[in-house]
Amino acid sequence: MTGRDIALGTLHREAVPFPCINYCWMTHTRYMSHVAGREYWDDPEGVFIAYVRRSGANLVPQWYYPDEGHRRLEAGEVMHAIDPHVRRGFREPEDVLRYIERLPSDEAVEREFNVEVVAEAYGGNIRQRMEQLGPDVLVIDGFGQADFMGGYSQWGYENYLAASALWPEAMHHYYHHTAVQGRLMNHAIALACERYGLAPFVYGGQDICTAKGPIMSPAALREIYFPELKWCLEPLVEAGIGIVWHCDGDIRPILGDVLDLGVIGLQGFEEEHGVDYGEMARLRDAKGRPIAIWGCVSVTSTLPHGTADDVRRAVERSFTIAGPGRGFVLSSTSSVMPEVPLENVDALFTHGRQFGREYLGG
Repeated sequence: MTGRDIALGTLHREAVPFPCINYCWMTHTRYMSHVAGREYWDDPEGVFIAYVRRSGANLVPQWYYPDEGHRRLEAGEVMHAIDPHVRRGFREPEDVLRYIERLPSDEAVEREFNVEVVAEAYGGNIRQRMEQLGPDVLVIDGFGQADFMGGYSQWGYENYLAASALWPEAMHHYYHHTAVQGRLMNHAIALACERYGLAPFVYGGQDICTAKGPIMSPAALREIYFPELKWCLEPLVEAGIGIVWHCDGDIRPILGDVLDLGVIGLQGFEEEHGVDYGEMARLRDAKGRPIAIWGCVSVTSTLPHGTADDVRRAVERSFTIAGPGRGFVLSSTSSVMPEVPLENVDALFTHGRQFGREYLGG
């Protein structure tokens, strides 16, 4: 089997005898240089591709690698981003309200959206990336969503949350507007998967939770956000495209709402904040099947602060708790950062391949 066959079979929940391993959102440029045998910053994309091909990873769910901002951080530069939302013109909650009131109508959004063009671009990007990576790596991509995190990124947290409390109907309109855009995108993705023979899976999510749970009350989310997100995802669910959702922070208060969206898999699990990996592995999707699990080697505890043996134990735990034949992907909980010792990252991939084969029978 090629690595791509392994990843695709795993995502289809087949009894594949070899492990599916995520590339783990690697932002550790020293490790990528170590694997590729050349300096990352001389050729970021080229070294990224070499890293994926040589690390043993066989799944890339997001085309992401460090940029100039990461380079400046690695160099020890102190960077200041003082109230970037103010520079964008969002000084008070009323600015958010005025922004929402100027949003175009649903009809205008639909007129401007060309499903054929977007489908071709989406499919073309994935096929190009798989050609770059070769037959041992499967590439999937993101999907259209009702936008939750873009608002606070653009307007600032205080303005965002104040506007949500003061004018929930306006925020509902904003979520609906982004859901219209996302739903059109998902129609295009469904078309691209059918037309170009893409793997019928997507990965993504919204950063809704902190270590203490959702930043907006679950009741408010159920009133103004989740209905729009579920409507947005319908084209993917109806086309049988499996959605894997990124779980940030303590997602437990809204976990039922996420499962109700029709997702087939979950990735992440910050056990430091109360989420129990074993409990996640016992969940079932909306059709009653065991939820697909991507996890669960911590990027905030085990990888940066543990030993290589700790990482190996976390790898074994990840496989054995999830179990075979249910779409398990060995993965870090989030991005692997530059402070992680090289030997710990090596242990993740090397032991993942070795133990995964032993455990799965390959």
